[in-house]
Amino acid sequence: MEICSIGSSGNTAERFFGVLKEHKVTSIIDTRLHASSQLAGFTRKDSLAYFAQTILGIPYFHETLLAPEDKDLKAYRNKEISWLEYENRYLSLISKREVIKLIDFKAWGEKPVLLCSENTAENCHRRLAAEYLSQELVSVSNITHL
Repeated sequence: MEICSIGSSGNTAERFFGVLKEHKVTSIIDTRLHASSQLAGFTRKDSLAYFAQTILGIPYFHETLLAPEDKDLKAYRNKEISWLEYENRYLSLISKREVIKLIDFKAWGEKPVLLCSENTAENCHRRLAAEYLSQELVSVSNITHL
């Protein structure tokens, strides 16, 4: 399995779906806590599920087990905690949630893409999730940030 990641911010629908199509992803794994926000535009949960199937012919999963806790996300965005503290809290959270045992990774296919709203993966939980999964799952061969 190769895990990809992409952010929705700063993307047009044309670029977003074009990149996913070009990289031949097999599913969209939405790791956002709030996937139905009006700010999400074309990546709102219901719309994205439709577009994923209609444009790409792939499934969409809103995987809340990989979403951060609201309080931690707000604390980081409000500069109440550092990135390192946020990272530690998030990794501890997904470990405690036992995501490795609870998620059906086979349903994702060979090249899922983890989605979040952040434009880049550098300071985003989707990168942390991808790295965590690559360490915990024998089947992960590569991580690609789109």
